[in-house]
Amino acid sequence: MKRILALLLALGGLGILAFGETCAPCASPATEPPCYTAFWQGEDICFELVVPWYFYCSCCYPKPMVTGWRVATLDGNVVYQETFPSPVAPSKWVWKQVDTNGNPAAPGYYKIIISTTTGEYENTIKIVARPECQPCCCFPFFFFGCWGAVSKPCGISWCSPYVKVYRCPACEPSCWGPCGVTIYLGVKEP
Repeated sequence: MKRILALLLALGGLGILAFGETCAPCASPATEPPCYTAFWQGEDICFELVVPWYFYCSCCYPKPMVTGWRVATLDGNVVYQETFPSPVAPSKWVWKQVDTNGNPAAPGYYKIIISTTTGEYENTIKIVARPECQPCCCFPFFFFGCWGAVSKPCGISWCSPYVKVYRCPACEPSCWGPCGVTIYLGVKEP
C-alpha cells in the first residue's frame, strides 16, 4: 500500500511539472505572408512597375509616374529607400540587399514598395540564407540547385499596375563549365 501511495505521489509531482512546462509562455511563430518570391541572401533583386496595356489605353486612369521606391520589413520599418527629384516613367531597378548604411539585409520577409503619382504598389519577397551546398554537389537536385529558396508566387492583375520581382540576369559558373562560350569562325590571328 505504501508503494502504491509513493508511486501516486511521484506521478502527481511529475504531472505538476509537466503541466507547468505546457503553460510556460511560448514564442509565437513568425507570420508568413500568403505569397512571396524567395531570393538567396546576397543575391541582387531586380524589380519593376508593370503597367498593363489596358491601363495605358483607358481614358479613366492617369499614367502612373514613379516618385521613388523603398524596401521595408513586414511591420513597416524602412530598410532602404530611394526618392527621385522628379517623377520618372516606370522602369527597372535593383536592390542589392543592403540597408541605408550599406549593411547586408538579414534573412526574412520584406516588401518592395514603389511610390507613384497614382498610389503605392508593393510585392513581398523572402530572403533565405544560402546553404553551403553548391549546385554541383546537391545530387540528385543538381539540375535545380540547392533547395530552400522556394517561392509562393502572387497573382498578377491584368488591369492595374503591379510590382514584378525577379532574379537579376547573371552569369555564374556551373557544373557544366564557365559562363558563356566563344565560338571562333575562321582563323584566329595571333
